[in-house]
Amino acid sequence: MTFELSTLLLVLLLAVILAVYNQRQASALRGVERLVQDFVAMQIRDRRTRHIEGLATRIDPLDWLARQVSAELEQPVSISEVMRVVPEIRAVELRASSGQRVIVSTLPKSDILRFDHRLRAAGKQKNAAERVASFASRPLLGKSRWGWGVQTIERVMSQTQEFFDLEAEAVAERLGLKWDKPSRLWFHVVK
Repeated sequence: MTFELSTLLLVLLLAVILAVYNQRQASALRGVERLVQDFVAMQIRDRRTRHIEGLATRIDPLDWLARQVSAELEQPVSISEVMRVVPEIRAVELRASSGQRVIVSTLPKSDILRFDHRLRAAGKQKNAAERVASFASRPLLGKSRWGWGVQTIERVMSQTQEFFDLEAEAVAERLGLKWDKPSRLWFHVVK
């Protein structure tokens, strides 16, 4: 009986010793994991710092926007000109070579539709100057009240490349917008 009891006590003691050492090893591994994560974060920060130097002058905004929107379409889109910039909703309206219009914004389609509805309501003014101003600021998403006929493409930083936000900010700066390093952009292709 004493032999079985001493064996049981030794097994329990061994289990306690193993548990303590496993806890210490797990703690040490968590420390190494944090160290590696910090090292990777430093490397990413260095790469991003090197990439941002001179980015605003060397990036072509129309080419960059065309590549972003073409990545999700069956046929590549070539953007020919900037039609207008709408800073109220942080959007830019572009004309594609095929005649389509592309609206790029940091806001989703629903917010742009609300902005368009406000423009339509403002267009019912009696004053000639107000009617001319309303005509000049025609709805971004066309005449559709609910956004029908508009293909929406969402580009998210986590699904693109690691420099997406930096490049988008440089493009916005070149176009006269302030996007504040967006993590996502919406491209609305109006037929």
